[in-house]
Amino acid sequence: MPISNIEDYWSSRRIYLMAVLCQIIGIPTFIMLPNAAVTHGATGYIIGYIFSYLFIGIPVLYMEFVVSQFTTRDCINVWKARACLSHIGYFLIIWQCFVVIYNHIINSFMVHYLLISFENPIPYYVCGPWTTQSCNILIRNHTVNEDCLRLKQPLSYCDYLHTTYPEYQYWKHNLLGVKGMNYFHVAWRVCLASFLICVIMYLSCFKRQKSVKWIVGILILYPIFGYSLLMMGSMVQKGLVIEYEEALDSDFSLFVQKFRIPHMIYQVVYSLGLGSGIPFNLAAGSFFRAPCYSNTVTTVLISAVFTTLAVCTTAMMSCSYAYEYKISPHRIMQSQLSLVFEKTTRLLYEYENKTFWLIIIFSSNSMLGIGSNVILILHLLDIVCLRYEIVAKYPGMICFIGVSFIFFITIPLFGHVGMNIIVGFRRFVNFVPVFIASLECFVYVIWYGLDRFSEDVHFMQGIQPKSYLKIGWMTSSFILGYVFVTELYIQKNNSKETLGDTIGWYSLIASIGMIVCIFVIKLLIGVFRKNITEVIQLDPTWGPRSEVLQRSRAMFTAQAMTKEYMYRQYHLQAGISMRQRTANVRRECYQ
Repeated sequence: MPISNIEDYWSSRRIYLMAVLCQIIGIPTFIMLPNAAVTHGATGYIIGYIFSYLFIGIPVLYMEFVVSQFTTRDCINVWKARACLSHIGYFLIIWQCFVVIYNHIINSFMVHYLLISFENPIPYYVCGPWTTQSCNILIRNHTVNEDCLRLKQPLSYCDYLHTTYPEYQYWKHNLLGVKGMNYFHVAWRVCLASFLICVIMYLSCFKRQKSVKWIVGILILYPIFGYSLLMMGSMVQKGLVIEYEEALDSDFSLFVQKFRIPHMIYQVVYSLGLGSGIPFNLAAGSFFRAPCYSNTVTTVLISAVFTTLAVCTTAMMSCSYAYEYKISPHRIMQSQLSLVFEKTTRLLYEYENKTFWLIIIFSSNSMLGIGSNVILILHLLDIVCLRYEIVAKYPGMICFIGVSFIFFITIPLFGHVGMNIIVGFRRFVNFVPVFIASLECFVYVIWYGLDRFSEDVHFMQGIQPKSYLKIGWMTSSFILGYVFVTELYIQKNNSKETLGDTIGWYSLIASIGMIVCIFVIKLLIGVFRKNITEVIQLDPTWGPRSEVLQRSRAMFTAQAMTKEYMYRQYHLQAGISMRQRTANVRRECYQ
Protein backbone atom coordinates (compact mmCIF):
# COMPACT_ATOMS: atom_id res chain seq x y z
CA MET A 1 0.00 0.00 0.00
CA PRO A 2 1.40 3.44 -0.76
CA ILE A 3 2.86 5.16 2.27
CA SER A 4 0.91 8.34 1.61
CA ASN A 5 -2.38 6.47 1.94
CA ILE A 6 -1.64 4.50 5.11
CA GLU A 7 -3.37 6.84 7.54
CA ASP A 8 -6.69 6.76 5.65
CA TYR A 9 -6.43 3.13 4.57
CA TRP A 10 -9.43 1.99 6.63
CA SER A 11 -11.16 5.42 6.56
CA SER A 12 -12.21 5.11 10.21
CA ARG A 13 -11.49 3.21 13.38
CA ARG A 14 -14.90 1.53 13.21
CA ILE A 15 -14.16 -0.04 9.83
CA TYR A 16 -10.70 -1.09 11.00
CA LEU A 17 -12.12 -2.86 14.07
CA MET A 18 -14.73 -4.63 11.96
CA ALA A 19 -12.02 -5.79 9.54
CA VAL A 20 -10.00 -7.17 12.48
CA LEU A 21 -13.09 -8.93 13.85
CA CYS A 22 -13.87 -10.40 10.43
CA GLN A 23 -10.45 -11.99 10.41
CA ILE A 24 -10.46 -13.14 14.04
CA ILE A 25 -14.03 -14.43 14.30
CA GLY A 26 -13.75 -16.95 11.50
CA ILE A 27 -14.11 -20.66 10.83
CA PRO A 28 -12.30 -21.85 14.03
CA THR A 29 -14.88 -19.99 16.12
CA PHE A 30 -17.80 -22.11 14.94
CA ILE A 31 -16.01 -25.39 14.10
CA MET A 32 -13.03 -26.05 16.38
CA LEU A 33 -13.70 -24.13 19.60
CA PRO A 34 -17.35 -25.10 20.29
CA ASN A 35 -16.78 -28.77 19.51
CA ALA A 36 -13.69 -28.97 21.73
CA ALA A 37 -15.40 -27.08 24.56
CA VAL A 38 -18.65 -29.06 24.62
CA THR A 39 -16.94 -32.45 24.39
CA HIS A 40 -14.50 -31.55 27.19
CA GLY A 41 -16.83 -29.64 29.52
CA ALA A 42 -18.38 -26.42 28.26
CA THR A 43 -18.39 -24.29 31.43
CA GLY A 44 -14.82 -25.14 32.38
CA TYR A 45 -13.57 -24.56 28.87
CA ILE A 46 -15.32 -21.21 28.64
CA ILE A 47 -13.50 -20.10 31.80
CA GLY A 48 -10.25 -21.51 30.42
CA TYR A 49 -10.76 -19.73 27.09
CA ILE A 50 -11.38 -16.41 28.85
CA PHE A 51 -8.20 -16.71 30.92
CA SER A 52 -6.23 -17.72 27.81
CA TYR A 53 -7.62 -14.72 25.93
CA LEU A 54 -6.64 -12.40 28.79
CA PHE A 55 -3.15 -13.69 29.64
CA ILE A 56 -1.97 -14.95 26.24
CA GLY A 57 -4.29 -13.51 23.61
CA ILE A 58 -4.18 -9.82 24.58
CA PRO A 59 -0.39 -9.53 25.25
CA VAL A 60 0.69 -11.41 22.10
CA LEU A 61 -1.89 -9.81 19.79
CA TYR A 62 -1.05 -6.38 21.21
CA MET A 63 2.63 -7.06 20.61
CA GLU A 64 1.95 -7.98 16.97
CA PHE A 65 -0.26 -4.93 16.42
CA VAL A 66 2.31 -2.62 18.04
CA VAL A 67 5.25 -3.95 16.00
CA SER A 68 3.48 -3.54 12.68
CA GLN A 69 1.79 -0.25 13.56
CA PHE A 70 5.07 1.20 14.87
CA THR A 71 7.00 0.30 11.73
CA THR A 72 4.17 0.26 9.12
CA ARG A 73 5.43 -3.11 7.85
CA ASP A 74 3.43 -6.08 6.62
CA CYS A 75 4.12 -9.73 7.46
CA ILE A 76 7.04 -9.89 5.00
CA ASN A 77 8.83 -6.64 5.81
CA VAL A 78 8.37 -6.95 9.57
CA TRP A 79 10.64 -10.01 9.62
CA LYS A 80 13.37 -8.02 7.89
CA ALA A 81 14.09 -6.53 11.31
CA ARG A 82 17.10 -8.84 11.25
CA ALA A 83 18.63 -10.13 8.03
CA CYS A 84 18.97 -13.66 9.40
CA LEU A 85 15.17 -13.89 9.82
CA SER A 86 14.00 -12.11 6.66
CA HIS A 87 12.85 -15.37 5.03
CA ILE A 88 10.15 -16.15 7.61
CA GLY A 89 7.66 -13.71 6.11
CA TYR A 90 7.50 -15.68 2.86
CA PHE A 91 6.59 -18.85 4.75
CA LEU A 92 3.72 -16.93 6.32
CA ILE A 93 2.45 -15.93 2.88
CA ILE A 94 2.39 -19.60 1.86
CA TRP A 95 0.49 -20.46 5.04
CA GLN A 96 -2.04 -17.68 4.41
CA CYS A 97 -2.63 -18.97 0.88
CA PHE A 98 -3.40 -22.40 2.34
CA VAL A 99 -5.84 -20.80 4.80
CA VAL A 100 -7.63 -19.10 1.91
CA ILE A 101 -8.03 -22.43 0.12
CA TYR A 102 -9.16 -24.29 3.24
CA ASN A 103 -11.64 -21.56 4.18
CA HIS A 104 -13.04 -21.51 0.66
CA ILE A 105 -13.66 -25.27 0.70
CA ILE A 106 -15.49 -25.11 4.04
CA ASN A 107 -17.42 -22.02 2.89
CA SER A 108 -18.54 -23.77 -0.29
CA PHE A 109 -20.12 -26.62 1.65
CA MET A 110 -21.58 -24.11 4.11
CA VAL A 111 -23.28 -22.10 1.38
CA HIS A 112 -24.50 -25.35 -0.22
CA TYR A 113 -26.16 -26.34 3.05
CA LEU A 114 -27.65 -22.85 3.31
CA LEU A 115 -29.18 -23.06 -0.16
CA ILE A 116 -30.69 -26.53 0.28
CA SER A 117 -32.13 -25.53 3.68
CA PHE A 118 -34.80 -23.65 1.69
CA GLU A 119 -35.95 -26.87 -0.02
CA ASN A 120 -38.90 -28.97 1.10
CA PRO A 121 -38.19 -31.69 2.05
CA ILE A 122 -34.66 -30.84 3.11
CA PRO A 123 -32.36 -33.40 1.36
CA TYR A 124 -30.29 -34.39 4.41
CA TYR A 125 -33.41 -35.27 6.42
CA VAL A 126 -34.69 -37.95 4.03
CA CYS A 127 -33.29 -41.18 2.64
CA GLY A 128 -32.52 -40.56 -1.01
CA PRO A 129 -30.82 -42.44 -3.87
CA TRP A 130 -27.42 -41.91 -2.24
CA THR A 131 -28.35 -43.71 1.00
CA THR A 132 -27.83 -47.34 2.03
CA GLN A 133 -30.46 -49.83 3.17
CA SER A 134 -29.70 -49.05 6.81
CA CYS A 135 -30.63 -45.39 6.39
CA ASN A 136 -32.49 -44.02 9.43
CA ILE A 137 -32.70 -47.46 11.05
CA LEU A 138 -32.84 -45.79 14.46
CA ILE A 139 -36.37 -44.57 13.71
CA ARG A 140 -37.58 -47.66 11.88
CA ASN A 141 -36.22 -50.33 14.24
CA HIS A 142 -37.41 -50.30 17.86
CA THR A 143 -34.79 -52.89 18.92
CA VAL A 144 -31.91 -50.73 17.68
CA ASN A 145 -33.42 -47.77 19.48
CA GLU A 146 -33.55 -49.69 22.75
CA ASP A 147 -30.11 -51.34 22.44
CA CYS A 148 -28.19 -48.27 21.38
CA LEU A 149 -29.91 -45.43 23.18
CA ARG A 150 -31.74 -46.72 26.20
CA LEU A 151 -28.98 -48.90 27.59
CA LYS A 152 -26.27 -47.25 29.66
CA GLN A 153 -23.72 -49.56 28.01
CA PRO A 154 -24.72 -49.79 24.32
CA LEU A 155 -23.98 -53.02 22.45
CA SER A 156 -20.92 -53.33 20.23
CA TYR A 157 -22.75 -52.93 16.92
CA CYS A 158 -23.98 -49.52 18.10
CA ASP A 159 -20.52 -48.06 17.47
CA TYR A 160 -21.51 -47.71 13.81
CA LEU A 161 -25.01 -46.39 14.46
CA HIS A 162 -24.01 -42.89 13.34
CA THR A 163 -23.36 -44.20 9.82
CA THR A 164 -27.10 -44.90 9.43
CA TYR A 165 -28.16 -41.29 10.00
CA PRO A 166 -29.44 -39.60 6.82
CA GLU A 167 -27.41 -36.50 7.73
CA TYR A 168 -24.24 -38.62 7.78
CA GLN A 169 -25.06 -40.41 4.53
CA TYR A 170 -25.94 -37.18 2.72
CA TRP A 171 -22.62 -35.64 3.76
CA LYS A 172 -20.42 -38.69 3.19
CA HIS A 173 -22.11 -40.45 0.29
CA ASN A 174 -23.80 -37.71 -1.70
CA LEU A 175 -21.40 -34.77 -1.26
CA LEU A 176 -18.04 -36.47 -0.66
CA GLY A 177 -18.75 -39.59 -2.71
CA VAL A 178 -17.65 -42.21 -0.17
CA LYS A 179 -20.30 -44.66 -1.34
CA GLY A 180 -18.68 -46.83 -3.99
CA MET A 181 -15.32 -45.10 -3.23
CA ASN A 182 -15.67 -42.72 -6.17
CA TYR A 183 -12.41 -40.82 -5.76
CA PHE A 184 -13.25 -38.25 -8.45
CA HIS A 185 -16.73 -37.45 -7.22
CA VAL A 186 -17.53 -33.72 -7.06
CA ALA A 187 -21.04 -32.45 -6.36
CA TRP A 188 -21.96 -29.85 -8.98
CA ARG A 189 -24.12 -27.94 -6.51
CA VAL A 190 -21.09 -27.42 -4.26
CA CYS A 191 -19.22 -26.03 -7.27
CA LEU A 192 -22.16 -23.68 -7.83
CA ALA A 193 -21.88 -22.49 -4.22
CA SER A 194 -18.12 -22.05 -4.74
CA PHE A 195 -18.78 -19.88 -7.80
CA LEU A 196 -21.26 -17.75 -5.85
CA ILE A 197 -18.69 -17.19 -3.09
CA CYS A 198 -16.03 -16.23 -5.64
CA VAL A 199 -18.37 -13.60 -7.09
CA ILE A 200 -18.97 -12.15 -3.60
CA MET A 201 -15.23 -12.12 -2.84
CA TYR A 202 -14.44 -10.39 -6.14
CA LEU A 203 -17.09 -7.71 -5.62
CA SER A 204 -15.72 -7.17 -2.10
CA CYS A 205 -12.06 -6.82 -3.11
CA PHE A 206 -11.83 -5.53 -6.68
CA LYS A 207 -11.45 -1.93 -5.45
CA ARG A 208 -9.40 -3.07 -2.45
CA GLN A 209 -10.26 -1.19 0.77
CA LYS A 210 -12.71 1.10 -1.06
CA SER A 211 -15.04 -1.83 -1.74
CA VAL A 212 -14.32 -3.84 1.41
CA LYS A 213 -15.49 -1.07 3.74
CA TRP A 214 -19.03 -1.34 2.35
CA ILE A 215 -19.46 -5.02 3.17
CA VAL A 216 -17.29 -5.57 6.25
CA GLY A 217 -20.03 -4.42 8.65
CA ILE A 218 -22.56 -6.92 7.29
CA LEU A 219 -20.02 -9.76 7.41
CA ILE A 220 -19.42 -9.35 11.14
CA LEU A 221 -22.66 -7.90 12.55
CA TYR A 222 -25.03 -10.40 10.94
CA PRO A 223 -23.31 -13.51 12.44
CA ILE A 224 -23.34 -11.95 15.92
CA PHE A 225 -27.05 -11.22 15.54
CA GLY A 226 -27.68 -14.69 14.10
CA TYR A 227 -25.97 -16.56 16.94
CA SER A 228 -27.68 -14.37 19.54
CA LEU A 229 -31.05 -15.15 17.95
CA LEU A 230 -30.22 -18.87 17.81
CA MET A 231 -29.25 -18.88 21.48
CA MET A 232 -32.52 -17.20 22.47
CA GLY A 233 -34.40 -19.66 20.28
CA SER A 234 -32.63 -22.58 21.96
CA MET A 235 -33.82 -21.36 25.33
CA VAL A 236 -37.47 -21.98 24.46
CA GLN A 237 -37.01 -25.46 22.99
CA LYS A 238 -38.20 -28.58 24.77
CA GLY A 239 -35.85 -30.32 27.18
CA LEU A 240 -33.63 -27.33 27.94
CA VAL A 241 -34.64 -27.03 31.61
CA ILE A 242 -33.96 -30.74 32.21
CA GLU A 243 -30.74 -31.15 30.22
CA TYR A 244 -28.95 -27.80 30.25
CA GLU A 245 -26.89 -28.44 33.42
CA GLU A 246 -25.45 -31.65 32.00
CA ALA A 247 -25.00 -30.13 28.54
CA LEU A 248 -23.02 -27.20 29.97
CA ASP A 249 -21.19 -29.45 32.47
CA SER A 250 -22.03 -27.00 35.24
CA ASP A 251 -20.52 -29.29 37.91
CA PHE A 252 -17.17 -29.50 36.00
CA SER A 253 -17.23 -33.33 36.18
CA LEU A 254 -16.34 -33.79 32.51
CA PHE A 255 -13.94 -30.85 32.46
CA VAL A 256 -11.87 -32.20 35.36
CA GLN A 257 -11.38 -35.48 33.52
CA LYS A 258 -10.47 -34.17 30.09
CA PHE A 259 -9.16 -30.61 30.23
CA ARG A 260 -5.65 -29.71 29.03
CA ILE A 261 -4.36 -26.18 29.48
CA PRO A 262 -2.02 -26.39 26.43
CA HIS A 263 -4.96 -27.46 24.27
CA MET A 264 -7.01 -24.41 25.31
CA ILE A 265 -4.09 -22.08 24.62
CA TYR A 266 -3.55 -23.73 21.23
CA GLN A 267 -7.22 -23.18 20.35
CA VAL A 268 -7.03 -19.51 21.34
CA VAL A 269 -3.78 -18.93 19.42
CA TYR A 270 -5.29 -20.43 16.28
CA SER A 271 -8.60 -18.57 16.61
CA LEU A 272 -6.91 -15.15 17.07
CA GLY A 273 -4.49 -15.79 14.21
CA LEU A 274 -1.42 -15.27 16.39
CA GLY A 275 1.79 -16.06 14.55
CA SER A 276 0.01 -16.22 11.19
CA GLY A 277 1.19 -12.81 9.97
CA ILE A 278 -2.42 -11.68 9.57
CA PRO A 279 -2.32 -9.21 12.53
CA PHE A 280 0.81 -7.66 10.97
CA ASN A 281 -1.07 -7.09 7.72
CA LEU A 282 -4.04 -5.59 9.54
CA ALA A 283 -2.04 -3.21 11.74
CA ALA A 284 0.18 -2.06 8.86
CA GLY A 285 -2.82 -0.11 7.54
CA SER A 286 -3.44 1.68 10.83
CA PHE A 287 -2.02 5.14 11.49
CA PHE A 288 0.87 5.60 13.92
CA ARG A 289 -1.01 7.12 16.87
CA ALA A 290 -4.05 4.81 16.66
CA PRO A 291 -5.14 3.51 20.11
CA CYS A 292 -3.53 0.12 19.67
CA TYR A 293 -4.17 -1.22 23.16
CA SER A 294 -7.87 -0.37 23.23
CA ASN A 295 -8.24 -1.82 19.72
CA THR A 296 -6.65 -5.05 20.91
CA VAL A 297 -8.73 -5.31 24.05
CA THR A 298 -11.93 -4.53 22.15
CA THR A 299 -11.37 -7.17 19.49
CA VAL A 300 -10.22 -9.85 21.95
CA LEU A 301 -13.16 -9.23 24.30
CA ILE A 302 -15.67 -9.34 21.44
CA SER A 303 -14.01 -12.52 20.20
CA ALA A 304 -14.21 -14.04 23.70
CA VAL A 305 -17.89 -13.07 24.00
CA PHE A 306 -18.68 -14.56 20.61
CA THR A 307 -16.79 -17.74 21.47
CA THR A 308 -18.78 -18.04 24.70
CA LEU A 309 -21.97 -17.44 22.73
CA ALA A 310 -21.06 -20.14 20.18
CA VAL A 311 -20.12 -22.68 22.88
CA CYS A 312 -23.29 -22.09 24.94
CA THR A 313 -25.47 -22.24 21.84
CA THR A 314 -23.87 -25.50 20.71
CA ALA A 315 -24.36 -27.01 24.17
CA MET A 316 -28.00 -25.91 24.31
CA MET A 317 -28.68 -27.33 20.86
CA SER A 318 -28.01 -30.83 22.21
CA CYS A 319 -30.68 -30.54 24.93
CA SER A 320 -33.72 -31.10 22.71
CA TYR A 321 -32.16 -34.16 21.10
CA ALA A 322 -31.07 -35.59 24.46
CA TYR A 323 -34.57 -35.03 25.87
CA GLU A 324 -36.25 -36.67 22.87
CA TYR A 325 -34.13 -39.84 22.93
CA LYS A 326 -33.50 -39.93 26.70
CA ILE A 327 -29.71 -39.97 26.40
CA SER A 328 -26.85 -37.86 27.70
CA PRO A 329 -25.95 -34.70 25.72
CA HIS A 330 -22.29 -35.70 26.00
CA ARG A 331 -22.93 -38.92 24.08
CA ILE A 332 -24.35 -36.90 21.21
CA MET A 333 -21.46 -34.44 21.04
CA GLN A 334 -18.83 -37.20 21.32
CA SER A 335 -20.25 -39.15 18.38
CA GLN A 336 -18.06 -39.48 15.28
CA LEU A 337 -19.84 -36.79 13.30
CA SER A 338 -18.61 -33.46 11.99
CA LEU A 339 -20.00 -30.61 14.07
CA VAL A 340 -21.40 -28.31 11.38
CA PHE A 341 -22.52 -30.62 8.59
CA GLU A 342 -23.81 -33.60 10.61
CA LYS A 343 -24.27 -32.85 14.31
CA THR A 344 -25.80 -29.41 13.81
CA THR A 345 -28.34 -30.60 11.26
CA ARG A 346 -29.27 -33.58 13.41
CA LEU A 347 -29.68 -31.53 16.58
CA LEU A 348 -31.78 -28.84 14.89
CA TYR A 349 -34.16 -31.49 13.54
CA GLU A 350 -35.78 -31.57 16.99
CA TYR A 351 -36.37 -27.81 16.97
CA GLU A 352 -39.70 -26.23 16.20
CA ASN A 353 -39.53 -24.33 12.88
CA LYS A 354 -36.24 -26.09 12.15
CA THR A 355 -35.99 -24.63 8.62
CA PHE A 356 -35.75 -21.13 10.06
CA TRP A 357 -33.01 -22.08 12.50
CA LEU A 358 -31.07 -23.97 9.84
CA ILE A 359 -31.09 -20.89 7.62
CA ILE A 360 -29.97 -18.70 10.54
CA ILE A 361 -26.99 -20.84 11.55
CA PHE A 362 -25.76 -21.67 8.04
CA SER A 363 -26.10 -18.07 6.86
CA SER A 364 -24.22 -16.84 9.95
CA ASN A 365 -21.43 -19.37 9.47
CA SER A 366 -21.24 -18.55 5.76
CA MET A 367 -20.86 -14.85 6.56
CA LEU A 368 -18.06 -15.57 9.05
CA GLY A 369 -16.17 -17.75 6.58
CA ILE A 370 -16.54 -15.33 3.69
CA GLY A 371 -15.54 -12.38 5.88
CA SER A 372 -12.24 -13.94 6.96
CA ASN A 373 -11.40 -14.86 3.38
CA VAL A 374 -12.25 -11.40 2.04
CA ILE A 375 -9.83 -9.73 4.48
CA LEU A 376 -7.14 -12.32 3.73
CA ILE A 377 -7.45 -11.86 -0.04
CA LEU A 378 -7.43 -8.08 0.39
CA HIS A 379 -4.11 -8.16 2.23
CA LEU A 380 -2.54 -10.66 -0.15
CA LEU A 381 -3.56 -8.33 -2.96
CA ASP A 382 -2.01 -5.37 -1.10
CA ILE A 383 1.24 -7.27 -0.59
CA VAL A 384 1.48 -7.93 -4.33
CA CYS A 385 0.50 -4.38 -5.31
CA LEU A 386 3.02 -2.87 -2.88
CA ARG A 387 5.91 -4.73 -4.51
CA TYR A 388 4.94 -4.47 -8.17
CA GLU A 389 3.90 -1.06 -9.48
CA ILE A 390 2.56 -2.52 -12.73
CA VAL A 391 0.22 -4.81 -10.82
CA ALA A 392 -0.91 -1.92 -8.58
CA LYS A 393 -2.42 -0.19 -11.63
CA TYR A 394 -4.85 -3.06 -12.22
CA PRO A 395 -6.05 -4.32 -8.81
CA GLY A 396 -9.40 -5.44 -10.22
CA MET A 397 -7.76 -7.68 -12.80
CA ILE A 398 -5.35 -9.20 -10.27
CA CYS A 399 -8.25 -9.81 -7.90
CA PHE A 400 -10.19 -11.54 -10.69
CA ILE A 401 -7.20 -13.76 -11.52
CA GLY A 402 -6.71 -14.65 -7.85
CA VAL A 403 -10.37 -15.47 -7.24
CA SER A 404 -10.56 -17.52 -10.46
CA PHE A 405 -7.47 -19.46 -9.37
CA ILE A 406 -9.12 -20.23 -6.03
CA PHE A 407 -12.27 -21.46 -7.79
CA PHE A 408 -10.50 -23.86 -10.14
CA ILE A 409 -7.86 -25.17 -7.73
CA THR A 410 -10.45 -26.12 -5.09
CA ILE A 411 -12.73 -28.13 -7.41
CA PRO A 412 -10.69 -31.38 -7.09
CA LEU A 413 -10.68 -30.98 -3.30
CA PHE A 414 -14.47 -31.16 -2.87
CA GLY A 415 -14.52 -34.95 -3.00
CA HIS A 416 -13.77 -37.59 -0.36
CA VAL A 417 -10.03 -37.82 -1.01
CA GLY A 418 -9.55 -34.07 -1.32
CA MET A 419 -11.37 -33.36 1.96
CA ASN A 420 -9.41 -36.03 3.82
CA ILE A 421 -6.14 -34.60 2.54
CA ILE A 422 -6.98 -30.98 3.28
CA VAL A 423 -8.38 -31.71 6.78
CA GLY A 424 -5.47 -33.97 7.74
CA PHE A 425 -3.03 -31.46 6.30
CA ARG A 426 -4.61 -28.70 8.38
CA ARG A 427 -4.26 -30.65 11.65
CA PHE A 428 -0.47 -30.45 11.49
CA VAL A 429 0.14 -27.29 9.48
CA ASN A 430 -1.85 -25.31 12.07
CA PHE A 431 1.12 -25.77 14.40
CA VAL A 432 3.24 -23.46 12.23
CA PRO A 433 1.61 -20.26 13.64
CA VAL A 434 2.14 -21.51 17.20
CA PHE A 435 5.85 -21.95 16.48
CA ILE A 436 6.05 -18.54 14.77
CA ALA A 437 4.17 -16.82 17.63
CA SER A 438 6.68 -18.22 20.12
CA LEU A 439 9.50 -16.97 17.89
CA GLU A 440 7.90 -13.52 17.59
CA CYS A 441 7.82 -13.03 21.35
CA PHE A 442 11.50 -13.96 21.54
CA VAL A 443 12.64 -11.78 18.59
CA TYR A 444 10.61 -8.62 19.18
CA VAL A 445 10.69 -8.55 22.97
CA ILE A 446 13.48 -10.65 24.51
CA TRP A 447 16.12 -10.27 21.77
CA TYR A 448 15.12 -6.66 21.02
CA GLY A 449 15.03 -5.84 24.74
CA LEU A 450 11.97 -5.47 26.96
CA ASP A 451 12.95 -1.95 28.11
CA ARG A 452 13.53 -0.77 24.56
CA PHE A 453 10.29 -2.32 23.33
CA SER A 454 8.41 -0.72 26.23
CA GLU A 455 9.91 2.66 25.31
CA ASP A 456 8.69 2.24 21.73
CA VAL A 457 5.19 1.54 23.02
CA HIS A 458 5.44 4.51 25.39
CA PHE A 459 6.56 6.80 22.57
CA MET A 460 3.82 5.61 20.23
CA GLN A 461 0.88 5.35 22.62
CA GLY A 462 1.84 8.00 25.17
CA ILE A 463 1.63 5.65 28.17
CA GLN A 464 3.90 2.95 29.48
CA PRO A 465 2.72 -0.66 29.04
CA LYS A 466 1.33 -2.22 32.17
CA SER A 467 3.27 -4.76 34.20
CA TYR A 468 0.86 -7.53 33.24
CA LEU A 469 1.66 -6.91 29.55
CA LYS A 470 5.39 -7.02 30.21
CA ILE A 471 5.04 -10.29 32.09
CA GLY A 472 2.91 -11.67 29.28
CA TRP A 473 5.49 -10.68 26.64
CA MET A 474 8.36 -12.23 28.57
CA THR A 475 6.61 -15.51 29.36
CA SER A 476 4.59 -16.06 26.17
CA SER A 477 7.61 -17.25 24.19
CA PHE A 478 8.22 -20.11 26.62
CA ILE A 479 4.52 -20.89 27.15
CA LEU A 480 3.83 -21.09 23.42
CA GLY A 481 6.95 -23.18 22.91
CA TYR A 482 5.69 -25.63 25.52
CA VAL A 483 2.22 -25.66 23.92
CA PHE A 484 3.76 -26.35 20.52
CA VAL A 485 5.78 -29.34 21.71
CA THR A 486 3.03 -30.80 23.93
CA GLU A 487 0.13 -30.51 21.50
CA LEU A 488 2.19 -31.66 18.53
CA TYR A 489 3.23 -34.78 20.44
CA ILE A 490 -0.38 -35.57 21.36
CA GLN A 491 -1.61 -34.86 17.83
CA LYS A 492 1.03 -37.14 16.34
CA ASN A 493 0.15 -39.97 18.72
CA ASN A 494 -3.59 -39.60 18.00
CA SER A 495 -3.28 -39.28 14.23
CA LYS A 496 -4.86 -41.99 12.09
CA GLU A 497 -1.94 -42.10 9.65
CA THR A 498 -4.16 -41.10 6.73
CA LEU A 499 -2.74 -39.58 3.57
CA GLY A 500 -3.65 -36.08 4.76
CA ASP A 501 -2.03 -36.64 8.17
CA THR A 502 1.14 -37.95 6.55
CA ILE A 503 1.38 -35.03 4.12
CA GLY A 504 0.63 -32.56 6.91
CA TRP A 505 3.24 -34.06 9.25
CA TYR A 506 6.03 -33.99 6.68
CA SER A 507 5.00 -30.52 5.51
CA LEU A 508 5.23 -29.24 9.09
CA ILE A 509 8.65 -30.80 9.60
CA ALA A 510 9.81 -29.45 6.23
CA SER A 511 8.54 -25.92 6.95
CA ILE A 512 10.13 -25.60 10.38
CA GLY A 513 13.25 -27.40 9.17
CA MET A 514 13.65 -24.98 6.26
CA ILE A 515 13.15 -21.95 8.53
CA VAL A 516 15.88 -23.19 10.86
CA CYS A 517 18.22 -24.34 8.05
CA ILE A 518 18.03 -21.03 6.17
CA PHE A 519 18.71 -19.21 9.44
CA VAL A 520 21.80 -21.35 10.08
CA ILE A 521 23.00 -20.96 6.48
CA LYS A 522 22.75 -17.17 6.74
CA LEU A 523 24.79 -17.24 9.93
CA LEU A 524 27.46 -19.43 8.31
CA ILE A 525 27.63 -17.15 5.28
CA GLY A 526 28.00 -14.19 7.65
CA VAL A 527 30.88 -15.90 9.45
CA PHE A 528 32.55 -16.79 6.14
CA ARG A 529 32.23 -13.20 4.83
CA LYS A 530 33.13 -11.75 8.23
CA ASN A 531 29.94 -9.68 8.44
CA ILE A 532 28.09 -11.75 11.02
CA THR A 533 27.22 -8.57 12.91
CA GLU A 534 25.28 -7.22 9.94
CA VAL A 535 23.37 -10.50 9.66
CA ILE A 536 22.13 -10.57 13.25
CA GLN A 537 21.93 -6.87 14.12
CA LEU A 538 18.73 -4.85 14.05
CA ASP A 539 17.77 -3.22 10.77
CA PRO A 540 19.01 0.43 10.87
CA THR A 541 15.70 1.59 9.37
CA TRP A 542 13.66 -0.13 12.10
CA GLY A 543 11.08 2.24 13.52
CA PRO A 544 8.63 4.82 12.19
CA ARG A 545 8.83 5.61 8.49
CA SER A 546 8.16 9.30 8.95
CA GLU A 547 11.38 11.32 9.25
CA VAL A 548 9.84 13.57 11.91
CA LEU A 549 8.80 10.56 14.00
CA GLN A 550 12.24 9.01 13.59
CA ARG A 551 13.90 12.12 14.98
CA SER A 552 11.37 12.32 17.81
CA ARG A 553 12.00 8.69 18.70
CA ALA A 554 15.78 9.30 18.73
CA MET A 555 15.34 12.07 21.31
CA PHE A 556 12.71 10.24 23.34
CA THR A 557 13.41 8.71 26.75
CA ALA A 558 10.94 7.35 29.24
CA GLN A 559 12.41 9.53 31.97
CA ALA A 560 11.91 12.71 29.93
CA MET A 561 8.36 11.67 29.11
CA THR A 562 7.64 11.02 32.77
CA LYS A 563 9.05 14.41 33.84
CA GLU A 564 7.02 16.17 31.15
CA TYR A 565 3.89 14.32 32.27
CA MET A 566 4.51 15.28 35.91
CA TYR A 567 5.16 18.88 34.86
CA ARG A 568 1.87 19.03 32.96
CA GLN A 569 -0.02 17.36 35.81
CA TYR A 570 1.43 19.89 38.27
CA HIS A 571 0.29 22.85 36.17
CA LEU A 572 -3.07 21.21 35.57
CA GLN A 573 -3.65 20.74 39.31
CA ALA A 574 -2.41 24.29 39.98
CA GLY A 575 -4.94 25.64 37.48
CA ILE A 576 -7.75 23.61 39.05
CA SER A 577 -6.84 24.86 42.52
CA MET A 578 -6.73 28.47 41.29
CA ARG A 579 -10.20 28.16 39.71
CA GLN A 580 -11.58 26.62 42.90
CA ARG A 581 -10.20 29.45 45.05
CA THR A 582 -11.65 32.02 42.64
CA ALA A 583 -15.02 30.29 42.77
CA ASN A 584 -14.96 30.23 46.59
CA VAL A 585 -14.18 33.96 46.75
CA ARG A 586 -17.08 34.75 44.41
CA ARG A 587 -19.42 32.54 46.42
CA GLU A 588 -18.45 34.34 49.66
CA CYS A 589 -19.03 37.71 47.99
CA TYR A 590 -22.54 36.71 46.91
CA GLN A 591 -23.33 35.47 50.38
